[in-house]
Amino acid sequence: MRPLARSIGIGLLACALIATGVRAQGWQHIGKVEHVEKFREGLQDGMELTAGAAKVRITQVYNGVIRVRVAPNGRFPKDFSWAIAETASNYISGPVQINDEQTKVTMTAGTVIVVVTKTPLLITFSDAAGNVLLADEPSLPIAWDGPRVHVWKKMPADENYYGLGDKAGPMNRRNRAFTNWNTDEFGWQESSDPLYKTIPFFVGLRNGVAYGVFLDNTYRSSFDFGKEARDYFSFGAEGGELNYYFIAGPEPKKVVEQYTAITGRVSLPPLWTLGYQQCRYSYYPESRAREIVKTLRDKKIPADTIYLDIDYQQGYAPFTINREYFPTFEKMIADFRAQGIHTILITDLHIKKDPDHGYVPYDSGIKNDVFVKNPDGSVFVGKVWPEDSVFPDFTLTRVRDWWGGLYKNFVAMGAGGFWNDMNEPSVFLRADKTMPLDTVHRLDDGTTIDHRAAHNIFGMENARATYEGLLKLQAGERPFVLTRAAYTGAQRYAATWTGDNSSTWNHLKMSTPMLMSMGISGMPLVGDDIGGFAGSPTPDLLTRWFEVGALNPIYRDHTAKGTADQEPWVHGPEHEAIRRKYIELRYRLLPYLYTAIEEASRTGIPLMRPIFLEYPQASEFYGDDRDF
Repeated sequence: MRPLARSIGIGLLACALIATGVRAQGWQHIGKVEHVEKFREGLQDGMELTAGAAKVRITQVYNGVIRVRVAPNGRFPKDFSWAIAETASNYISGPVQINDEQTKVTMTAGTVIVVVTKTPLLITFSDAAGNVLLADEPSLPIAWDGPRVHVWKKMPADENYYGLGDKAGPMNRRNRAFTNWNTDEFGWQESSDPLYKTIPFFVGLRNGVAYGVFLDNTYRSSFDFGKEARDYFSFGAEGGELNYYFIAGPEPKKVVEQYTAITGRVSLPPLWTLGYQQCRYSYYPESRAREIVKTLRDKKIPADTIYLDIDYQQGYAPFTINREYFPTFEKMIADFRAQGIHTILITDLHIKKDPDHGYVPYDSGIKNDVFVKNPDGSVFVGKVWPEDSVFPDFTLTRVRDWWGGLYKNFVAMGAGGFWNDMNEPSVFLRADKTMPLDTVHRLDDGTTIDHRAAHNIFGMENARATYEGLLKLQAGERPFVLTRAAYTGAQRYAATWTGDNSSTWNHLKMSTPMLMSMGISGMPLVGDDIGGFAGSPTPDLLTRWFEVGALNPIYRDHTAKGTADQEPWVHGPEHEAIRRKYIELRYRLLPYLYTAIEEASRTGIPLMRPIFLEYPQASEFYGDDRDF
């Protein structure tokens, strides 16, 4: 074969292998539709399709939102979601019309038209005018391989993709692939994936018209926006149900509003949480914490919050106090309150394994059988900051209630809020950084799931337990909880931040796109560590970060142990003056910021907004900009 012919032949063979590659991996694709019937599930109207042994349910959740569920063996699991908000008032829908023809089935649900081609089963979502918004890739119908589930969709050449929450790099996700598996990723970089949160939701945008897709699946999931092939994108999970929501829009704002209507919206935080927050790992002993607060006040630098990291605890055991370091802990908190400073305490979710020493969280936890177990029924023990540690089984309501009650003493002392860190959950001395996948988590109905299903919701349920406990303990005060790990719906319980970033100009550059991505993914109360957590910023970098961060929803200066001091007054009076100026600007903007957060609590529209959210037709400002 001559060189040109050989290259053409090799190219054609490569294209053929790419086109059939997913089939070669063992996927079993759904077949043709054999039976159609109208279906009603709770408040949802739609249809159920039978294709061989498989069944597919397509229902209208409410106006503009369509749900697709697939049961490869024809048996749907119990309909349960950690993500969906329990607010039936959101479900407002009109009549559904179903037209069963020889080669297709058409379901009309308000302004959304769902057309199902029968041979094979392929789903297309269109608007009322017939414009296709989202369609299955014809060569790759819905598929499964053992526990794995997957779906492929056509990818127009001019369509961009945004969302997925906690992801680094350019805000536009096109031409990249992502994994969702909550991960403790110290010093993450632009290419790091996965990170701390799992938010399997994205917005597709083309020619100013938007739609959204939310895959409600807590297992390790994947989203590929054109890395595998140029003509289609795909998403799926390593287990669980293929259960996704199509959100019609057509404006990006409408997509975010509809998505947060079903997954919940941020609770309005206390006003003081929007002020400047001072933190580091760690302010100790007590004299150092007092010195920080005194310096803030002496220098007339506005601030509302100081954080205490794990060194305030005895032996790093949550819910304890190191009296050697903090001899007048209660008085210190009261003194800070008198100066207008609220104290936020870290409470990691691991409990020190410390039997028969009067450590109430462990002793009461063992007595009440609240900890995660191994397959043989023994309590799982992992190494974290206190060395041997056990982990509350947050998938149980009674365990969340028990956890919430542990805050009683701290609330009585006047602590203002709480910081749930390390809740991916992070476990030391393991290559996978977390619990073994076969650890057992119990559910309220008496059934169990393993860690494959529980991992991504563990941090959210930890934050939920804290939030719901504070609602009971704080007598009318709005709780403030900061969580590192999350799943869709965590916005109902907590604010968040981007984890252990680094003190580099590149991390400063990445911060705004990341925060905007979190906002359009349903979590508007977000921030990053001002100045970077890992490493020490140069004076100019720290000053610039104070300037940019003044417009973040959460404005917290934080850094790691062993780094240089990072408070506003370091690096001399010139830098201090600039940093104070922007902190003061933050406080002048507080009425605006609080109004915008109040709007987010009603509509889901975030405070930090990419241009396309306000001006979806102005593609010249965002269409080819891979940074935003």
